[in-house]
Amino acid sequence: MQNEDINMQDQLPLVVGVDLGGTQIRTAVLRGPTLLSRVSLLTGANPSPDRILPRIYTAIQEVLDKAGATLEQVAGIGIAAPGPLVYLTISTGIGGGVIMDGKILEGANGSAGELGHMTIDWHGERCNCGNIGCLESIASGTNIARKANEAIHAGEGIELLTFARTMLEHSSTVPDPSALPTQGHDANTVELRSSIFAGRDELNEDSQRGSVQEEEHLHVNARTVALAAEAGVPLARAIIQNAAEAIGVGLVNIIHCFNPEIIILGGGVTQMGPMLMEPAQRVVQERAMKFPRESVRIVQAQLGHNVGLIGAGALIYYHKNIKIKI
Repeated sequence: MQNEDINMQDQLPLVVGVDLGGTQIRTAVLRGPTLLSRVSLLTGANPSPDRILPRIYTAIQEVLDKAGATLEQVAGIGIAAPGPLVYLTISTGIGGGVIMDGKILEGANGSAGELGHMTIDWHGERCNCGNIGCLESIASGTNIARKANEAIHAGEGIELLTFARTMLEHSSTVPDPSALPTQGHDANTVELRSSIFAGRDELNEDSQRGSVQEEEHLHVNARTVALAAEAGVPLARAIIQNAAEAIGVGLVNIIHCFNPEIIILGGGVTQMGPMLMEPAQRVVQERAMKFPRESVRIVQAQLGHNVGLIGAGALIYYHKNIKIKI
């Protein structure tokens, strides 16, 4: 039976998957769930259609060349994209999808499943979508970083700032280079003009200016915050705790609305593991109604960074009624 499954997978047509994220454009040529080639390009600033579409086209051409395939050989191109489109991805933003009876829930015009834009705090901050207090505006990687940078800017994050500087000074020992804070202008994060240097009369003007200049372009990201939280930095732990509890509230809403059999969580933020998942699960246990709570399993995605690509490719098979085994 296993050999038969393998042979059937070999007969599947080629597809291209595109995973359009806030940070990267990932593309892959797939046969079933198997990646034959993979290419990543930075999404870039100001991701308007006239900027993004040529980059997607370039990425598709590159991934086809890498696989030794042509566009004529693929059955279709599937795109996983942010915005109105089972899954809940917590990454640069927060997106989701709902599957009922083996079919994708699309809604009246294809925009069902905007799970990242359910309201968690109706007195909260305005989200990029226009709503107030969305789950994404609290718990996405972008907003975890934003909260940390804003706190440092307000002079409330000296320990986190010190931790970030230490990471840069010992960058060769950091296992995950993507967790390193960055220096320089970054349109996606808050510039730091830390007030910890302001008002220090004992510093002469030149040295004070030099210190501020050194710090003002230091930016932490969600991974920096996660490492700082693991190291016991109070501000970082508080930010992660707040995001985790918001995710828990979102999960409770999903459970009450859909009574799902399973909720799968993916995306880079979920890689924080128990530090994020345990508070979220605790909120679910405390707040969700007993019967639907006991019927659902909440698990982490098993396909890692390729989940969006495999899902995008699977979309082609889904619309062509071709069954694949993952």
